[in-house]
Formats: sequence, structure tokens, C-alpha cells
Amino acid sequence: MNTKNLLSASLMGGLISIMLVNTPFVNLINLLLCAGFWIGPIFAVWLYRRMGSTLTLREAVITGVLAAAWHALFGLLLSPLGLAGAGGVLNGLQPFASAQDLPDIESALTGIGGMLFNLVAVLIDLAFGLIGGLIGGALFRARGATA
Repeated sequence: MNTKNLLSASLMGGLISIMLVNTPFVNLINLLLCAGFWIGPIFAVWLYRRMGSTLTLREAVITGVLAAAWHALFGLLLSPLGLAGAGGVLNGLQPFASAQDLPDIESALTGIGGMLFNLVAVLIDLAFGLIGGLIGGALFRARGATA
């Protein structure tokens, strides 16, 4: 396993995933089975395969989960800015919430509630990274075996 290629590919996959999930209008891709969360790990597996010569299923899963971990880290860092995580949800709901409901929503998504929301989001990211790594491993390993 090439650690340099693993880190590079997973970082790119995490960046792609965070862009797909948090960019306005582009994030609508998540309406398709949360595709923004697992496209990044699949891309990371593809990139790792392109950088190296072999790809085992274990390497594919590690790459996918690591890409999801990067996505989770970036999401946690962007959450206090209101660009991802609980902060992003709060900013997204503000135009639709009435003035009476806004304090309730804000108190639910800040403090302990926001931390729990972000913790659950990290676990979901890792689960989708595992799925993306498995899909990418199945797709790109079979293609490499026939070539």
C-alpha cells in the first residue's frame, strides 16, 4: 500500500465530497440517494487506482473510509462558520422558519445538540465512505483484472 498515494487520493475524494454536499445548487445531487457522500470515496478509489498499479478490496475500503474521514474533518471545521454540519443546517432553515420558531431551532442546533448532530454526521460520513470504497473497489478492481 502506497501511503503517499493513499493520502493524496483520499484527500481529493474528501474535497470533492465536501464540495458536492455543501455547494449551493450542486448539493441537490444529494437528492439522488445521498450521492454527494459516496461519489467522493468512489473518486478517491479511482484516483488511487490510477496512481498505483494494483488495487485490493482492502485498499479500496481504506481509501473510501479515509476520504470520508477527510470529508467529516472539513465538515467539522466548516460547521462553526455555518457552511456545513449543524451550522449549515441552521443557516439553511433560517429563511423558512418563523421568528417564533427560530430560537427553538437555534438552541437545538447549537451547544450539545449541535455537537451531537455533527457526531452523528461523522458516523454517517464514515458509513458512506465504506460503501463508496466497496463500490469503487468492485468497479475498478474488476476493470483492472481484465486489462
